[in-house]
Amino acid sequence: MRAELTRDSVAMGDDADAPHAEGREFREDLTIRQAIASVVADHYLAGIHGGRATWIAQADDGTALAVVAQQWAEPRMLVAGELPLARFADADGRVRLHFAYRRQLDPEAEYARLAAGPPR
Repeated sequence: MRAELTRDSVAMGDDADAPHAEGREFREDLTIRQAIASVVADHYLAGIHGGRATWIAQADDGTALAVVAQQWAEPRMLVAGELPLARFADADGRVRLHFAYRRQLDPEAEYARLAAGPPR
């Protein structure tokens, strides 16, 4: 399965390559959790000085899948992040994942905000 990755820039010097597009091949049976863990392990996301970058992994439709923090050992999945990767594939079988940079916001607070769902 083809995955198209993009991520926000973390600083002006990082903007030259924005949106940092990269293609990856993943097995059809992979979960979102496994795919995001692979992306993190391969250092696709930029680290920042101070080691406190916070990212939100999102599907192409904007669905939040996970919170990734530079200081965490592994990403924390949201409900949609527990689904199979194929669930987010388009008609051509491609999955688009975007990593939104949330600066140095508290990843615990970001996770709690996203886990609570939209305001009522």
